[in-house]
Amino acid sequence: MGPGQPSEGPVTVLTRSTQVEDLVAKAAQEHPERPAVVSPAGALSYAELDGVAEGVANQLLALGARRGDLVALAAPRSGAMVAGALGILKAGCAYVALDPSYPSDRLAFMLDDCGAKLIVEGSADGLTPAVRSLHKPGSPEGSREDPPAAAEADVAYMIYTSGSTGWPKGVLVEHGSLANLVEWHRDVFAMDASDRCTQIASPGFDAAVWEIWPCLASGASLHIVPDDLRGDPVGLRDWLVAKGITITFLPTAVAESIIRLPWPEVGHLRYLLTGGDALIGRPPPGLGFTVVNNYGLSETTVVATSGVVAPDGEGPPSIGAPIRGVSTKVVDERLRPVEPGQVGELVIGGVAVARGYLNRPELTAERFLDGPQGRRYRTGDLVRLRPDGQFDFLGRSDDQLSVRGFRVEPGEVIAALNSHPAICASVVVGVGSGSSDRQLVAYVVASSGERPDRRELSEFLRGFLPEYLVPSKYLWLDELPLTAHGKVDRAALPAPVETVDDRPGDDRSRSRSRTPTEAALASVLSELLDVGEIGPDENFFLLGGHSMLAAQLIVRLESLFDVEISLRYLFDHPTLAEIAAGVERQMAANTAGSRTR
Repeated sequence: MGPGQPSEGPVTVLTRSTQVEDLVAKAAQEHPERPAVVSPAGALSYAELDGVAEGVANQLLALGARRGDLVALAAPRSGAMVAGALGILKAGCAYVALDPSYPSDRLAFMLDDCGAKLIVEGSADGLTPAVRSLHKPGSPEGSREDPPAAAEADVAYMIYTSGSTGWPKGVLVEHGSLANLVEWHRDVFAMDASDRCTQIASPGFDAAVWEIWPCLASGASLHIVPDDLRGDPVGLRDWLVAKGITITFLPTAVAESIIRLPWPEVGHLRYLLTGGDALIGRPPPGLGFTVVNNYGLSETTVVATSGVVAPDGEGPPSIGAPIRGVSTKVVDERLRPVEPGQVGELVIGGVAVARGYLNRPELTAERFLDGPQGRRYRTGDLVRLRPDGQFDFLGRSDDQLSVRGFRVEPGEVIAALNSHPAICASVVVGVGSGSSDRQLVAYVVASSGERPDRRELSEFLRGFLPEYLVPSKYLWLDELPLTAHGKVDRAALPAPVETVDDRPGDDRSRSRSRTPTEAALASVLSELLDVGEIGPDENFFLLGGHSMLAAQLIVRLESLFDVEISLRYLFDHPTLAEIAAGVERQMAANTAGSRTR
């Protein structure tokens, strides 16, 4: 059975032997010295990983952890993060995945919302996590008990997603759902202990769940992608080749950039998996590995549909067909099935569907449907069933957006904006043809005559929101256009044409480019960032650039100038003039090298 092909027959019932913590323990028994997690900070063998995780579990139990408790996991991508998650599962608890790079107020809300009494922490340069209690001083702690076996309906992990109320919402995923994902993945991609996989997703992004557990459950080695390569297609390609990686997941924008690069004729890579955004491009013929497009949500345990992307074909690739353990229906606004080929909302059922939202009973009842067919989830995504049984993704039925692989509820950004004393009303929309280059644009109405500039507003929002939720542009309006029903009329919003307030620097910084290289680069940047004329001293990132757009820029530079500019160089030298200087130095070095050969 190939990726994306729906299975026939009943879904396998979860048994103790299919839980990820037991599968990892089995791998540790069978080949204890084999590398389990390899990171820039060092490596953990399976025996070491299992031992560290056992230590975490023992500490949690000594501090009073009980079966089913939510335990916070706040560690960057590292061996400590993986060992911490495994230790929490070994204790019979569920881990709450937190990205420690998030603003402190956001992390504080998550900790309060989930009610975690214990937290497992780690650093990027560490392999052993630390466990501590979040009890108030003087409050009693528990005594150690042996961890009971987790049941299929117990929660395995919780992941936070953007929420329309202004705060994120936690999705509770059960062991049965996780086991289904792991077993499907191991089966269709023929995984075994010889595989070498990657971990690139943020700890707070559910793709990390997919990267970690199928790999370790197979006894394979998990390689943590260095931070400076995560958005650098050229450097990442070279790293994947050098490490002999056989299976990798890459966010859509990075995947689209990296498959356009030349690859060795013979390599180890078997599968490049992608997802999170709408895939637009197709791989060239003879790439040497298979590209698989995947679709899913946190509420459906990461992956719900999957399909191989053929090099030929018209239009964007499909999002594939349901994976094993997933059922799908395409329905109208009254939840009635539509005919094949007609557009409707995708409803997902089966073991992959999560339990619901923590502390959000009304929202859970609205999005999760319980009935004779079991639990189902209304995705809000519009699709069309093709004759071959795969789905075309056609966008959203509401205001929700996908930005660089992250799900964005504009209401969360609006709530943060409206908390600024100078703003009395706002609306946020997404601009861009594809989610990999989509930018958030905020339309704001002043509460007084004072209008903060873009830099001040962005810094204010970064105190509440992660970077991907901070708008790239701000447009001031006297008032928001409204429909006859009093709702914001998004169709009547003016086009997000740049204003002077949106651009940092003075007019001199926007003087004409000074060299042919700068002129060519300015044209590329103007197209990527969707801005007008760019001056030599203007900063790529302050103009709305981010790591995904930087990845596209790196590929453009290689194609246009035959040079390899790293993501680290772009972060350290972000102005047009500095990028052009780096390009010219490499061009000169290439010319000198060709003369000496």
